[in-house]
Amino acid sequence: MFFITVALLIIMISSSWLLLHFHIKRKRLFASCLEMHEPKVRFLGMDLTMAVENEVQRFQSVWQMFLGHDRVFKHLLGPIMCIGVSHPDLMQKALAHSDCLEKPFFYKFVQLEHGIFTAEYKRWKSQRKALNPAFNMKILNSFIPIFADCSARMIDELSKCANGETVDMFKFTSKCTLEMVCATTLGSSALEREGCDEFLRNIESLFELIGNRLLRIELFPEFIYQLTSFHRKEVLVRKQIDEFAGKIIEEKWAEHIASNNNQEEIPNSKTAEEGTDGIRRPLIFIEQLFSLSNSSRPFTDEEILHNVFTILIAGNDTSGLGVAHACLFLAIYPDIQQKVYDEVIKHFPANLPLDADSLRQLEYTDMFLKEVLRHCPVAPTVARQNLKDLELDGVRIPAGNTLTFSFFALHRREDMWGPDAEKFDPENFTPERCEKRHPYAFMPFSSGSRNCIGGRYAMISMKVMIVHVVRNFLLKTELKHADLKYKFGMTLKLPFSHFIQVCRRDTVSE
Repeated sequence: MFFITVALLIIMISSSWLLLHFHIKRKRLFASCLEMHEPKVRFLGMDLTMAVENEVQRFQSVWQMFLGHDRVFKHLLGPIMCIGVSHPDLMQKALAHSDCLEKPFFYKFVQLEHGIFTAEYKRWKSQRKALNPAFNMKILNSFIPIFADCSARMIDELSKCANGETVDMFKFTSKCTLEMVCATTLGSSALEREGCDEFLRNIESLFELIGNRLLRIELFPEFIYQLTSFHRKEVLVRKQIDEFAGKIIEEKWAEHIASNNNQEEIPNSKTAEEGTDGIRRPLIFIEQLFSLSNSSRPFTDEEILHNVFTILIAGNDTSGLGVAHACLFLAIYPDIQQKVYDEVIKHFPANLPLDADSLRQLEYTDMFLKEVLRHCPVAPTVARQNLKDLELDGVRIPAGNTLTFSFFALHRREDMWGPDAEKFDPENFTPERCEKRHPYAFMPFSSGSRNCIGGRYAMISMKVMIVHVVRNFLLKTELKHADLKYKFGMTLKLPFSHFIQVCRRDTVSE
């Protein structure tokens, strides 16, 4: 009887495996004509490469995979087959396609499904339409004084160790950008209350935990992840973030209601955007969300909370990492640093205040920052899921498949950037070179309708920070460009610190 039971069990397992195998094979039949990227480690039809490589090796494997295929190919993410898209022609078609705007399941690890970053297509579409005006240039330019104040505080902190000491620049730029994001999202007072420093650390910890889960396919199933210490830590971090930010949101909501009541009682009173002196002040993001709650597309309390968290987390990493990378390239290339410094001093002598018009005059600095983002796109790899059938290079991709894109690899294609694609050269962004280049060869903030809504915000804040840094400090480093390696994650980070020697310019003989 025992042997019969065992035999039946083996037959059932084998039959189930065979049925699953044929089901998967049938689902993948559409991609039979596509070249398969062969995994380094394959077991039972799964790619286990990420399970055996370290985070630097994983990142290198991913971008080299995309550079190794010119247009479109198939690859595995564990047991999941994905369609890799490499050529800018096809990336343009897919990212701009109205039926390719859903995000795959692993974006749900962020657990902000009611915000624009990971929301399902229908929710995202209505939210994005409502939120676009909140990121127009008039509002973004009104944030420049806030960016300048936060940058000035960063300079004060750096000045304490600017006697030729070596520092981790990301620690300073990360704190500065988080102050910027908090001030423009929740209001400046958010950083003046007890528990602020812990809140900043928790934001960084949460992003690290999410990135760690993305690296480990065995943690994809929720029931497995919940058994780990990572999950327990994430629950604690999220709870502390919710408590700190939730209290501020409640207070802001109460202020918003009181302000509306006052305006109804006093018809000629100043609006929330205008101070008592008649000067319009920046309308911070949470106030704009509250205003939208009274519009034709009202935002729920949960949507407000998730969108605030989205801006805090994504906004901090985008600008903070970008400026840290920029400072490292300035230190590696003294001649480029001198050109940026000369331009800044020319347009901002004697620490003149910054404004939108004067920032636009920093043409070489703008080229430099774009070259930084070419080499270090903040989100190096993204994925989409097609809602309907999509055709790429004559291949019909059925709805529900995962498409992957590597901007890191795209920015290194020699057919787009020339034989010196690996060279750091701000001249890549002169008007003459840009005019001759494929319009989708450079995508630092993704592209299409579901691109990064805060891309222009990031560029302005980065430029303000760089202006403050270069006119106060001379940056040096022992690191060389060839030493720079990156690790796999949601954002592009070094596996080591951004070590830079910082010297005050008034103590350095030019």
